[in-house]
Amino acid sequence: MLATRVLSGLSLVAVVLGTLLLDEWFAPWFPLWFLFCILAMGAAGIELVGLLGRTSVRPSLNTVMGGVLALTVSNWMPHLSEHLSGTEQGRLGSYEPNLPIGVLAWPLLSFVGVLMVTFIVQSVQFVKPGRTMATIAGTVFAVAYLGLLGSFIIQLRWLDGPAHGIVALVSLIATAKGADTGAYTVGRLAGRHKLWPTVSPNKTVEGAIGGMVAAVLASLIVAWATRQLLEVPPLSYSAAAGFGVLVGVAAQLGDLMESMIKRDCERKDASSVVPGFGGVLDVLDSLLFAGPVAYGCWVCWAS
Repeated sequence: MLATRVLSGLSLVAVVLGTLLLDEWFAPWFPLWFLFCILAMGAAGIELVGLLGRTSVRPSLNTVMGGVLALTVSNWMPHLSEHLSGTEQGRLGSYEPNLPIGVLAWPLLSFVGVLMVTFIVQSVQFVKPGRTMATIAGTVFAVAYLGLLGSFIIQLRWLDGPAHGIVALVSLIATAKGADTGAYTVGRLAGRHKLWPTVSPNKTVEGAIGGMVAAVLASLIVAWATRQLLEVPPLSYSAAAGFGVLVGVAAQLGDLMESMIKRDCERKDASSVVPGFGGVLDVLDSLLFAGPVAYGCWVCWAS
């Protein structure tokens, strides 16, 4: 199981890195990254709706898929409109420090639109009392969980030019998945004390510590490799260590929160499509919580 998990994790990192590098030919449109995000978010949306369908909250699959698609597309809009207008702030030396915050308005406005549409759709389908509010709540939760949190992962691609975007994304993925793998490995080998048994009975304190160490090491390795291979120093080593701590904590919290969802839905995994992990949602869970933290760190600390 451990070998399968590590092999799957390395394969996923290789696929993401290959996608990002190939997409440099199509900057700033990044169609391969778009396709990758659509497929990942769509698969996770189907899994999440399937999980929640086992509870009293039964979200609308069509609305969730439409909402997640709308939020994913909205992340491209500020960059494409900027490119088509000929300004290209992030690529011609006029990079605006507040731009990474401003572009988040697009997915936020899209989410507001999805919220309003959800109410309208459910009002049209309303037949009798007792289910509508639960469906709206489940639908809005699923779109926010995947679409809003996922927007921070997607937006890392455009931070201060293509090279920085690749490094930022690789830093996030390596650190978050390092935390996952470190926690799983140390927990399996030396785990004795339960970390949060009511939420995830298999997680241990020893595993959490191992995950934090692995996260910091992964962040430092990416920082070192960036300097050696690309000669781009986006984060100092001290900032990279801090990045590892903060993202490592967030990643493990994300894993725990998805464990709570699965436990409440009485399921062990979201699905079985990813060997060693379970479902696509089981791969994304740590990244969804770590993404906003990584984005904030990168905006504040990157030189």
